[in-house]
Amino acid sequence: MKSIIAGLALTALGCSAFTAQANTPNMGWKKAAKSDINWNYVSAGYAKATVKNIGNDDVDLDGYQLNARYLLSDTIYLHASYNDLSGDVGIDDILGLELEASELVLGLGVRQAVTDNIDSFFEVGYVRSETEVVGFEKSTSNGFQASGGFRYLIVQNLELAAALRYNDGSDTDSSTFGDISARYSVTPMIDLYISYQFDSDASLLGTGVALNF
Repeated sequence: MKSIIAGLALTALGCSAFTAQANTPNMGWKKAAKSDINWNYVSAGYAKATVKNIGNDDVDLDGYQLNARYLLSDTIYLHASYNDLSGDVGIDDILGLELEASELVLGLGVRQAVTDNIDSFFEVGYVRSETEVVGFEKSTSNGFQASGGFRYLIVQNLELAAALRYNDGSDTDSSTFGDISARYSVTPMIDLYISYQFDSDASLLGTGVALNF
C-alpha cells in the first residue's frame, strides 16, 4: 500500500504543478514553457554508493555515472542515466566477496516553467538493474521509475534541484527516494555538479562535469 500511495503522490505532484501554471492568469502554455534553465546536456562523473547493514557492516561501492537530457520540444525531453559500481562485501574478519552493480534508466520527461528561473518536471522511464557477487550468478531486475521535482536557478551560475523518485522492479521491492543536486556554471558550455540520492537503506553520491549544448 505504501508503494501505491508513493506512486500516486508523484503523479499528483507533477500534474498539480502543470495545472497550476496553466491556470495562471495571462500566461499561456507556450509562454510558460520558456525559462533560463538548460535541458540539453550530457554529464559524466564519479559515483559512490553506501548500502546499510550487509554482512557485518555497511558496504561502500564506487565507480562512475553518466547522465543526459535532450529536449524534443519546448516541454518534452528524453532522459537517460547509467551508474556502474563495485566494491567488497565483508562476510567475516577474513572472508570478503566482490560485489558489482549497475543501473540503467531510459525514459521521457515533461518540463514546465513556473517562473523564468524555476522549472517543474515529471519523468517516467524504464529501469534495468544488475547485481553480481563475482564468481556467482548475476541477478537482473527490470522495472519502471516515476519522478517529480523542481529545478531552481538561484543566480546566473548556480542551480539547485530536488526530486522524489519511485522505483518498482520485477525482482526487487519497490522504493521511494529523495534526489537533491547542485550545478555551478563555469562557462556557458561547462557545469560542475554534485548530486545525492538517498532513502533509509542506501545512498548515492555523484560529482562530475556536465557539457551543455
